[in-house]
Amino acid sequence: MREMVWQPTLDRIAAANISEFTRRAETATGRTFAAYDELHRWSVTDPGAFWSLLADYFGVRMTPPAAPILRGGGDMLTARWFAGCRLNFAENLLAGAAPEAIALDFRNETGACRRVSYAELRAATGTLAAALRRAGVSAGDCVAGYLPNIVETVIAMLATTSIGAVWSSASPDFGTQSVVDRFGQIRPKVLFAADGYVYRGTEIDCLDRLAEVAAAIPSIELVVVVPYLRPSPDLSGVPRAILWTELTAATRDERLVFAELPFDHPVYVLYSSGTTGAPKCIVHGAGGSLLQHLKEHRLHVDLKLGDRIFYYTTCGWMMWNWLVSGLASGATVVLFDGAPFSPDPAVLWRMAEELKVTVFGTSAKYLAALEKAGLRPREQHDLSALRAILSTGSPLTEASFRYVYRDIKSDVLLASISGGTDIISSRSNAGASAWTSTPLTRKAAP
Repeated sequence: MREMVWQPTLDRIAAANISEFTRRAETATGRTFAAYDELHRWSVTDPGAFWSLLADYFGVRMTPPAAPILRGGGDMLTARWFAGCRLNFAENLLAGAAPEAIALDFRNETGACRRVSYAELRAATGTLAAALRRAGVSAGDCVAGYLPNIVETVIAMLATTSIGAVWSSASPDFGTQSVVDRFGQIRPKVLFAADGYVYRGTEIDCLDRLAEVAAAIPSIELVVVVPYLRPSPDLSGVPRAILWTELTAATRDERLVFAELPFDHPVYVLYSSGTTGAPKCIVHGAGGSLLQHLKEHRLHVDLKLGDRIFYYTTCGWMMWNWLVSGLASGATVVLFDGAPFSPDPAVLWRMAEELKVTVFGTSAKYLAALEKAGLRPREQHDLSALRAILSTGSPLTEASFRYVYRDIKSDVLLASISGGTDIISSRSNAGASAWTSTPLTRKAAP
């Protein structure tokens, strides 16, 4: 018989978002859900009612439906969700908190930091969106990011999706051919990139690779460079390149306008791993991605207004998209750029202590490496704010479970989650049947 390693208190259960949602579902349906299994069973047997209630419960900003929530059956190929509804993905991410609340808290391995309020994030998004419109970007166009996990990446994504254009990103550690294999398929009109990045204490210049990418993809009309390593990088070798500050100089203080688009309008293009030939495009719709991320953040992770959510990720992994959607719940999204063990193995835990991180996301490999390094964060850091640790990338071993509860924190929800690029979210432990009718993705060229 296995021992129980953690159990939430009755007070924590009562205060959990999923407990409140269960009460809302009972009122809406006239049923009683005595256990989670009963709530889950209802969600997959009556998905139209479930997702409709979720949208209302989360206060999603969209025009009301002009037709049934679910049309065409309950399988992925024939289902049509929220037909007639219109929304904007960026608007819902930027409406989650008070203007003065902190939206983004950035750190990198060199100690650089930057804090951005929701008001500042909206203003920066409006400035860039106006500049993109002047550059000829419109709804349905593709915009790509070859960027580190920095504040500008979030702003570029929000500006792109506020217009109704489609965002796709890759990490700057990808080689030229890997980037061309991905972005070449979607034919982006604008490419955002940084002049370089820092990893394990080494500055890595990206301008030569950026020039090769820009030359190899003829659809790129404009390359926008973020001066991350140096204030005035030399862009003479990069075709059609301009600095971010130059692009936005003429559109400061322009009002942010959100394009209202169909529920299933594309918002992201992600890619398969490329292990069976060239990476395949996977297109994700705005409404489905928004609702799914809200569900996972608020009901599964118990994310609350004002929480601080962190996931160690690059912009080439779907966990970046998942993380940034924390804005829709009014949380502070914590961004970290650099190596997780640089300058030392405790760097992320110092950050967690300083920023009072409430949800800490990482990988099973990182936790195993942390234990091997002999680190005991609970002895060196105040992690009293931490309520959940999420691990993905590979299954978490029993040894790692014991390590977390022994050496990181004993009173914490440790969730070994699995997900994927194909659904831009986590998979249900209840099996594939839970996912056959979610309003999420379609595999196709954009």
